[in-house]
Amino acid sequence: MTSGFLNTTLLICQFELKRLFTTRKGLLYLITFSIVWYFILLYPIRFSADLFEQNQNSTQGSNFFEFIGFGALLNWQIPEFGVYWRFALVMFPLLCITIASDQSCSDRERGTLRFLSLRVSRDSLFFGRFAGAMAIQTLLILVTVLTTLMLAIYRDTNLLPTALNSASAIAVNLVLVLLPFTAMMAALSASVKSARQATVWAILIWSFLAGIISGLSYYLPTLAILKILIPGYQMADLSQLAEWQTLELAYIPLLQSLVFLSIGRWIMLRQSL
Repeated sequence: MTSGFLNTTLLICQFELKRLFTTRKGLLYLITFSIVWYFILLYPIRFSADLFEQNQNSTQGSNFFEFIGFGALLNWQIPEFGVYWRFALVMFPLLCITIASDQSCSDRERGTLRFLSLRVSRDSLFFGRFAGAMAIQTLLILVTVLTTLMLAIYRDTNLLPTALNSASAIAVNLVLVLLPFTAMMAALSASVKSARQATVWAILIWSFLAGIISGLSYYLPTLAILKILIPGYQMADLSQLAEWQTLELAYIPLLQSLVFLSIGRWIMLRQSL
């Protein structure tokens, strides 16, 4: 891996970040995301955290949360982060399919991808766009984690050390969770003509892959191991873990990312520009 490849990949990644803040589409997305996140933070997270805070030391309250399937939230030292963790595991993978859907397909349709490939390698384009999509999502994760941290500290400033630990654990794990989704979208974007097609195919592949593997594993339990091919299949287990325990499943998204990136790179090298 040469320094030239790394430099061009980094430049493409930086361009993707710059485009988020300098284009009308990017700014509109940021404004929309900020408004939606404000209401999520202000109402569901704060309200639920207050409810958990009032009942976490109560046996009756603990039994109630266990009954409705949210007992794992009591494992978090700070309720705000427990509620945020549950929201984030659903919200960010769905956002990822939208954010990362247009890594190369629209440029191919406009013909600019061929122009770019004359100046940089296809590998740089592929991995640079992937890194850019991950950088954008990491930025959004950090913003939401920091605002949740501020909400917890506003309630009790003595929570700062514990809150920093929880915030770090969540940020690291969410980045890992999004890696295979972004890699899957990179592979799809390299093979279709529009971001809309990439999004539709992602939903179809995700749904059918989960359904087919689940059906096969019902009759042949040994095939259950194939579930590791489904991005996010470990979500149910992750939601039951807290703090740094969530890293116990980090190998799953890392392996999935390697598989999808390998497939995407193979498509990118052979796809007509």
